[in-house]
Amino acid sequence: MKSLLILALSYILGCSTVFSQKIELQKIDSFVNYIEQNNRGIGSISIFNDGREIYNRSFGQSKLLDIQYNADTKYQIGSITKLVTATLIFKLIEDGKLRLDDPISKFYPNIPNSNDIKIKNLMNHSSGLGDFLEKKDNTSWLTEKVSQDEIFDEIVSQGVLFQPNEKTEYSNTGYFLLARIVEKLYDDDYATIVAEKIANPLNLKNFASLTPSTSNIFPSYEYTDKWEKVKDLEFSNVIGIGDIVSTAKDLNTFLYNLSHYKILQKESIEKMKPNLERDEEFGMGLMAIPFYEHVSFGHVGDTYGTHSIVSYNENDHLGFSFAYNGERVPHNDILIGILSIIYGKNYKYPDFNTIITESEELDKFVGTYSSPDLPLKFIIRKEGNELFGQATGQSSFPLECYDENKFKNDQAELKLIFKPMENKMILNQDGEKIEMKRE
Repeated sequence: MKSLLILALSYILGCSTVFSQKIELQKIDSFVNYIEQNNRGIGSISIFNDGREIYNRSFGQSKLLDIQYNADTKYQIGSITKLVTATLIFKLIEDGKLRLDDPISKFYPNIPNSNDIKIKNLMNHSSGLGDFLEKKDNTSWLTEKVSQDEIFDEIVSQGVLFQPNEKTEYSNTGYFLLARIVEKLYDDDYATIVAEKIANPLNLKNFASLTPSTSNIFPSYEYTDKWEKVKDLEFSNVIGIGDIVSTAKDLNTFLYNLSHYKILQKESIEKMKPNLERDEEFGMGLMAIPFYEHVSFGHVGDTYGTHSIVSYNENDHLGFSFAYNGERVPHNDILIGILSIIYGKNYKYPDFNTIITESEELDKFVGTYSSPDLPLKFIIRKEGNELFGQATGQSSFPLECYDENKFKNDQAELKLIFKPMENKMILNQDGEKIEMKRE
């Protein structure tokens, strides 16, 4: 659920360049076709201009077996749910039922440091509380149903990492508490509140907080030698944090209306944004999403298999949403590709050319590799004429040969260079190279 998706491109503070060139939709279509034809991803894209949808495209679904899919099929949008929770908090503030400076002890006095932690600290991730998703002895514990009491017990046991306002650190715990406060003050369940305050007034037919009756939802997939469903979060554990489902179009519609003060007042929206001049990483529900000189505001989200983003640029009048529930090409690469086309930037298509290998050729790479600089061992094995990698305690993944003795996995942004005569392998990931020796 942690928002790992960041467009790693610089932006210029104070720039007010207005985007005016015509968006070349055919080029976007060609790029998406390239991804789809090479079976590199599954997802959906929606682009708005001046509040009107000018592009909508789903891709990759034809590569799946036994899946029912249509224009109303909804995606798990992960932490974009936090933007919805923040919106509901500000509605309560505008109605005089809550204040940003209220201490959370008014609602949960047993939470550590509750007298000093304010509502605004929960919203901008400056509370100092931990993150209940990251349970020390079981980081995947929320893939099974747990009770709210168990979650509260975990929050209390994690204690305080730092004092409020000392720094910011992304925390699902803060928004879990905010969502429960929303339910307390509205005296209703979260799904009903989202429907009554947001979805119904905006006529969003495919935007909802998850309930047992919610249907037509796209699961997450991962690729080994075929697309297979991911064991994702049990979303009833993360109501108000990462449970909302939506189509890409409804996501754009929600943020467009929010940005044009159809849900909240302008003063509230400005408070939700991070202060770029102070280099704030998080606002109170909205985050900055930069692309060169163009800065949009919105949110991103990740589940264990789906990645999503929604953004709106008020200078360019451009809305963009993207849900990606089958990833072989890193989602950031897809986003940069599409935004490069929109804004007329140079961009090179990903290279999917691979070298076909024979089974016996792969024997020289097979083995267990280790390094004193890495706590995990790396197992290389083969199945037929395919090579697979697997780090200790993690799932295996396929490796594609792109040059002599060189293999890669685009999804993990990983490259392996083998030196079979020396029983060595160079692991290259995130710009870091580690030499590993075969045992």
